[in-house]
Amino acid sequence: MENILNTFYERIFERKLSHDEEAFIKESFRHESFIKKQLIFSSGDSNTRHYIVEKGLLRLYIIDPSGKEFNILFAKENQVIGDLTTPLPTSFFLEAIEDTNVFSIDDEQFRRLTGNFSKIPETLKRSYIFLQKRFISILSKTAEENYEELISEYPDLVQRLPQYQIASYLGVTPVFLSQIMAKRAKKR
Repeated sequence: MENILNTFYERIFERKLSHDEEAFIKESFRHESFIKKQLIFSSGDSNTRHYIVEKGLLRLYIIDPSGKEFNILFAKENQVIGDLTTPLPTSFFLEAIEDTNVFSIDDEQFRRLTGNFSKIPETLKRSYIFLQKRFISILSKTAEENYEELISEYPDLVQRLPQYQIASYLGVTPVFLSQIMAKRAKKR
């Protein structure tokens, strides 16, 4: 456990951690496991944890008033996911797509960790930038363009996700995604 977290933070800080930093990280996180399709938190919950995926795949999504699901983010190995509005009630659902092991940290410890390690805000800023780019992409590009971008940037993720999850991420129906894929196959 410690080696994975230490490696994660050494990559963020671009240096070796001190013994005090290693001890602080070790005491701040807990190791958790979720089975495939397990709901980790639901809309309305006062979720107070953030997650680093050790192994597996998680999805963050919303459900609109008509009951349609929209995937917002996926997190695979060595990626962080959660609701940054924590500890306020969340608008999201977080679910395990595969059997998943994570390291989780509560919001209070996360704030302490952020205060102690100045590189954390930079990492969060990159996450916000990713989200902004994602929303701009959804609003300004066609589903075909967003699918091509997903394939080029995250080919391994496309292989791991069921087609209906990809369709939800793109904001299209599975039937329309099939048409996009067929059209793409004909071009090759």
